[in-house]
Formats: sequence, C-alpha cells, structure tokens
Amino acid sequence: MKVTRLNNAEFVRVSGPDAMEFLQGQLTCDMKKLSTSISLTGAICNLKGRVIANFQIALDGKDILLRTSIGMADQIIGTLIKYAVFSKVELSKDERVLCSFGLLGSGSREFLAQHFTDLTKEMANCCSSSEGICIQLPSEHCRFELWCTDSALKKTLEEKISAKDITTQWHREDILAGIVHIGCDTSERYTPQLLNYDISGVIDFNKGCYTGQEIVARMYYRGSLKKRLYLLASDFPVEQGANLLERRDNNVSTAEVLSFCNSSLDAPNQSLLLAILNAEAVDDKAEFVMSNKPDSVLKIQSLSYT
Repeated sequence: MKVTRLNNAEFVRVSGPDAMEFLQGQLTCDMKKLSTSISLTGAICNLKGRVIANFQIALDGKDILLRTSIGMADQIIGTLIKYAVFSKVELSKDERVLCSFGLLGSGSREFLAQHFTDLTKEMANCCSSSEGICIQLPSEHCRFELWCTDSALKKTLEEKISAKDITTQWHREDILAGIVHIGCDTSERYTPQLLNYDISGVIDFNKGCYTGQEIVARMYYRGSLKKRLYLLASDFPVEQGANLLERRDNNVSTAEVLSFCNSSLDAPNQSLLLAILNAEAVDDKAEFVMSNKPDSVLKIQSLSYT
C-alpha cells in the first residue's frame, strides 16, 4: 500500500433541509443518485455554459460535501449563494475533514476495511464511518481517496506516507482517468464538452435543468464537436513550457496541454499528457509532437470512458 497526502483539495459543506434539492438545480450531475454508497462527480457552470468548478461529491450524514481544488471553495460558495436566497440551505468551507489522503495499490482495501466496515468488493464506490469518508476512484489498480475526520487515523496514515513520494504516480492515475482539476486559473475557460464531461458521466443529460444547462445541451445535441480532451503518451519527458504541435497537410498549429506527468515509479519510461485536440485532425491521423522534440510523434491512447 502506498499513501500520499492530497494537498490540492478543499471542501465545501452544503447543509439544510433543501440541500439536495438546491444542488439538483445547480450541478451537472443527478443528485438523486447520490447515496451513502455512491459518490458522484459533478460541476457547476456559468450562464454561458462554461465550467466554473468540478468536484467529487459525497454524503456526510445529512450534509453534502464537495471536494474541489484548493482555492476554489470560496468561488463555489460565492456562485451558489446567489441562487440560495429562497432555499433552506447553508454553504460553508468545511472544517471537519482534517486531511485528504490517497491510498494506492495492494493492501489499500485491506487496510481501509479495518476502519470502514461497509468497504466490500460489492460496494458501489463510497462508504463512511466516524473516521471519515472513503471513495474508490477509477483505476486499473486499487485506488482510494480518504477524507479523514479522525485524528488517530490521520496520524496512522501520516506515518504510512510512502518514503518514495507517490504524488507523481497519483497525478498519473488522474491523467489516465481523464481527470482535469479545474482551478482558479482555468475556471470559466472551458465548456464541459472540451473536458469530456459529456462522455465521462460528469453531466447527466436526463436530470433536468441546472444553471447553464440549455447551452450545454444545445451544444451536445445540435452542435458538431470540433475539439475535445485526448490522452497522449510520449517516450521522452515533457518539458514545462514546451508546446504541443499538430502537423497535418503541411500545416502546423498549436494544441493546448491541460495536464502532463513524466515518468513515475510504475512507468519509468513513459510520459502522459491530457490535451485538447482538433477531433478532425485526430480522425485524419495528424501527427502530434512537442516543440522541443519535433521528430518524436506522440501516441493517442484510449481513455477508460471512451
């Protein structure tokens, strides 16, 4: 089992008798599917249908917790509170979660089962106890996120943090899952479709209305998508600041890299990127290269939800 502290996380707590109904009218996911055994991924959009923030969602007793990127809690609260005037709901930065941990690999499930009696192979993807909330994340390996609320368990996990830092390996797992964490610098920049929310389950097109829904649905049902998120692999390290280039029919253009990860403990010779590519160029077998390695063509990989 490998353990890492997830320092890039903060939490919004939504409480009150109208919490579920209120969020149902604001988030892209169907809150009716949320339960003690099911955690959801969701987002909020602005009126123009652009993503303000994304998050992992779980029940905490009668309250609802949104785990988002650090620096985004205030923005989420500021956005949602404008629509909460006529709802019996309270929005606050959570202080109950002491720390968020990532657990990866063999032994993770067995360790967590000692603290979460409902953790079984048959669980959906979430369980909770007095010690926190445990969420199984998409991965070919055992991968769990633990929102720890117990000081003794926090101390135990801190003592188990891997001697070899697995932050890079955890980031790599996010990239393999097609996860881009929206932060202050990327908020309201992208449409959900550019981030693959339409095919990864972050958007539920059958749930009904939410802020920005009309534009998001129109783009999905009527528009022809020109760009979306792709996973690419490279046999050489990606350098910070290097550009991703698209070469097609003797024309060269620049594509946008949203996230990348160089070699890690489990993959020492492969780097990964998540980038927004021209879908037509991908279909036409265009070449994608880094500006500092123009002779090495990157390979497009399949994402788990495609």
